[in-house]
Amino acid sequence: MSEKSINIASEIQKKENFKNKNYNNSFRRINIVDLILIIFVVLTFYTIFIKIEYKWDQVDLSLAKKMLGDFFKFSEVPQDQRLKVLKSLINTLSLSFLSTLNGFIVGIFTGLLAARNISNNILSNIFRSIASIIRAVPTIIWVLIFVSGYGLSATTAIVGMFFHTLAFFTRAFAETFEEVDVNTIEALKATGASKISIISGAIIPSSISKIISWFALRFEANFATAVIIGPAVGVAGTIGTFINNAARIADYPLLGYGVIVLSITAIVMEIIMNRIRKKNIDA
Repeated sequence: MSEKSINIASEIQKKENFKNKNYNNSFRRINIVDLILIIFVVLTFYTIFIKIEYKWDQVDLSLAKKMLGDFFKFSEVPQDQRLKVLKSLINTLSLSFLSTLNGFIVGIFTGLLAARNISNNILSNIFRSIASIIRAVPTIIWVLIFVSGYGLSATTAIVGMFFHTLAFFTRAFAETFEEVDVNTIEALKATGASKISIISGAIIPSSISKIISWFALRFEANFATAVIIGPAVGVAGTIGTFINNAARIADYPLLGYGVIVLSITAIVMEIIMNRIRKKNIDA
């Protein structure tokens, strides 16, 4: 057998070994995923059907029937209560918008400092680490921290939501800025452009569509958070608090009206935000 034939046979054998190795690794990964999935399903069934104690004797079917029957009787909701629902909705939207806007403005600067292609590695790692630590703490915990220190108000709720929003924008903008073509940045540096000129002339314009998409995404998330924070923390004037109070006094028509208004608003917001994101992605 010639040396050339031996080399060809050797290459074929190496490829076969490589394929078998990849197949075995893939098979092993699939088995691990299947095992985790089986364990998760078993634990879920165990928790639902064995671990949890259901107090069926305390279920009041007449109350459930009354709630379902009155839930859609919007005609029984007084006009002043309807106006209060709308006012609380506007307050909730304002709360979410202000926290998103403040986090967005500051997040532009912290995102630039966290981007590795703009900032130095030490500064980038510091800002990324701080953002990760802040994001690890749920928004409601940040709100509770500021409420315990400065009292319950819309301002403390905005500040609490701002911290988590800022951390989100810092990481999101940093990764967006890092996607800018490095050749463009190097070309501007070669012409003697300052860092501010590079940011304003290349980084921001190239990232503007994604920046707007991130803002829309976070505003939608903050609206949901603002609804939950109301009853959870006790922030007055939000639609979440209004719905919670209606449930407490068993005013089911008012409860249903508040839920429907909130649901319609959430659906409209999702449609608008999806269109904004799609428009900027296609642009």
